Amino acid sequence: MSVVYIFEANIVKMGNRYYIYPPKQYREKIAKLHGKKVKILLLHEEDSS
Repeated sequence: MSVVYIFEANIVKMGNRYYIYPPKQYREKIAKLHGKKVKILLLHEEDSS
């Protein structure tokens, strides 16, 4: 079974590591995956303005 979460997140650098910082409503759901391997699809859209 696969679970898909779609949300906008911030990328934060702490020291020499980068972290994906999800919105509050997804943090609890993602916390349940602690210690598991996940696949990440990162989509960056350039502003057209």
